[in-house]
Amino acid sequence: MRSAFLLLALLIGVHTFHIKEKPNSKNHQDITLIAILRATAKVCESAEGFEKPKPLTAETLARSCKKDAFAGNFQSGIKIISYYNQQTDTDHPLSSKHHFDSETFRDGKLLIIKGLDAITTFMKSGKFEDAQKTLGQILHTLQDFYSHSNWIEMGYAEPCTALINLEENIPNPADAKTETCETGTKDTNTGAKIKDNIIENKILTSGYFGASKKKGKCSHGGTLDFTTGFRRGWDGINKDAIDSSHGSLHHKAANVAIAASVQLLEKIWKSNDDPTFYRLVGLHQDKPKGNFKTIFSFFTSKSRVADASEDSN
Repeated sequence: MRSAFLLLALLIGVHTFHIKEKPNSKNHQDITLIAILRATAKVCESAEGFEKPKPLTAETLARSCKKDAFAGNFQSGIKIISYYNQQTDTDHPLSSKHHFDSETFRDGKLLIIKGLDAITTFMKSGKFEDAQKTLGQILHTLQDFYSHSNWIEMGYAEPCTALINLEENIPNPADAKTETCETGTKDTNTGAKIKDNIIENKILTSGYFGASKKKGKCSHGGTLDFTTGFRRGWDGINKDAIDSSHGSLHHKAANVAIAASVQLLEKIWKSNDDPTFYRLVGLHQDKPKGNFKTIFSFFTSKSRVADASEDSN
């Protein structure tokens, strides 16, 4: 039992945009914070005299939205959503669809679409704690797409809107037989080499993590990714942090993940109304509910969510 818990602890943070802070890297909490601030600022634009504040923080935005009395609730709401985001790693550390690993694009999208429907249902019935939990979970999956797939390597600088729109098809996913990465490459500190024809033809793939990896497919990469071979953890395509296999693309992946998260939040807003959206993110007179002792202790030790402004990287 002890070894199982140790393995789980090691897996957390090496399989996804990181939970703990890493120098010059954005983790899930940073990405979620920035996205909520930007999306909420757009909702607030209709307020009389609104000017987007600089720096953009939970406190300055609440003031600009003429809701400064609810700044503390707003910070709590962001922390709750971010907590459930990172809990996806704890609850589903080896589930490919929750992280868009192993080319599970259809199943990952289905999680997001079902989550969006559930959020609206919860909001309409006043179950905002359930809505926040579900929001955090699907934001995690959405954000991981940009770190774990080759979307950024193909040159895309905008989000894949098909992931949040049922009627859109995911563009050109690789089939099970298509080889996507070169094999036997040397360690050049640049990670795995995606095959030229995959990039040229814009064929979508993602790294495999675990025993499901097929010959010729890309690996996720990282210390515990044994699909790459013994002592070849560098040989993957993830962009979870700047020291990851394709870490040189980390900031591009994080920035597109932020933009995608804003799009998802705007979709929720447009499916509901301004007051309901404010309640969802916590910018409301009703204090968000949750296990604050557990949630806030996590952020006290591991993150700066809701206490810092969004940065420009």
